[in-house]
Amino acid sequence: MKFILMFTTLATLLSCNSYRLVERHIDKKMNGANLSIKTEVISGDTIEYWDNNADKPVAMLIHGFGASTKYQWYDQVKMLSQDYRVIAPNLFHFGNSRPGIEKFEIRDQMELVNALVNHLGIEKMNLFGVSYGGLVSMEYAHNYESKISKLVVFDAPVKYMYERDIDTICKRFDVKSVEDLFVPTNAKELKKLLYLAMGKKSPVPNFMLKAFYDNVYSQNHENKRRLMTTLIAGLEEYAAHNYDFNSPTLLIWGDTDMIVPVERAPLIRRHIGSNAELHIIKNGAHMPNLTKTKEFNRLVTEFLSKP
Repeated sequence: MKFILMFTTLATLLSCNSYRLVERHIDKKMNGANLSIKTEVISGDTIEYWDNNADKPVAMLIHGFGASTKYQWYDQVKMLSQDYRVIAPNLFHFGNSRPGIEKFEIRDQMELVNALVNHLGIEKMNLFGVSYGGLVSMEYAHNYESKISKLVVFDAPVKYMYERDIDTICKRFDVKSVEDLFVPTNAKELKKLLYLAMGKKSPVPNFMLKAFYDNVYSQNHENKRRLMTTLIAGLEEYAAHNYDFNSPTLLIWGDTDMIVPVERAPLIRRHIGSNAELHIIKNGAHMPNLTKTKEFNRLVTEFLSKP
């Protein structure tokens, strides 16, 4: 009994210390880009966002499903902050962003971005979106093209996402529904989600992920499940949308993406047209900005530097 107690105490300490180290590392990167966390209440909605408040062109970063925005963009903020005012909001039901009334649709997330853009007086911006945030960004460009300078989207469920893809994901990860996969309820399930995003199994034992799960993923389960349910129910509707905007668009895909197969990326590029360019990153998985940061950042820098 004493040994079990000692092991449990040690595991808890290791878990907490691992979480603190990760937090310290990410916060250092956010602070190194002069980003600070802010909160605004706009038309009854609470919107939390990071902002370096620089007098420069704007780079708006829209996160995907999973953790809040800083955990998804920390490897890009310093690079972008050299030439841009970096703004990274938390979408509804992530971080401390909360709607005043029930809001679960992609269009609600799009209007969150637009409300923040209008509140901050932004006339033009470069818009970035990963995965779920990539669909939000495509919808934003579809509805508010006049506000877009350039668009960067990667590994997003845009147009060519099918019901059979959802079934494949569920079978591969042995879950009853995608909600079970994308909204983990413990550290063991979180490990599946990390594998899905990063494309490789984490060597970190479950007990060391516990503090990270408790602090980052354990809140707001039901609302996040509703977000995912609503997304899946609306895929057919969004597949019918015609993304005929003229903004220069960069598409980046990880060739081992287990959510949105890389074979869909050329279809999206052809749909958008000649103003879009596509780059495939080898072994990039679903989050090439984190798994292949150097290559990803180079592609983004080259794209943004084009006239």
